[in-house]
Amino acid sequence: MNQRPLAQPQLTDEQREALLARMAEITHQFRQMIEAVLPAVRAAAEQAAQVFAALQAAGLVDEDGKPTRPADRPAWQTPYGPPQKGHRP
Repeated sequence: MNQRPLAQPQLTDEQREALLARMAEITHQFRQMIEAVLPAVRAAAEQAAQVFAALQAAGLVDEDGKPTRPADRPAWQTPYGPPQKGHRP
């Protein structure tokens, strides 16, 4: 497949300055958003760690987060009863 190289955009000095100013503004707004959300994200992560530690302390999960006890029923059983016999057309 024959691909042509992408053409380089030609910006005027004025356009370049406007682009850089807008990028700086967006970067500043993005940082403000991250700083506003960060405390909630940290709190959620701490709560998740506490729940995981409690599950480990209770012996319900191992260090990988896998259940330590087998399920109440075999995997092929469902709460909806046994599979239907035969096929429906």
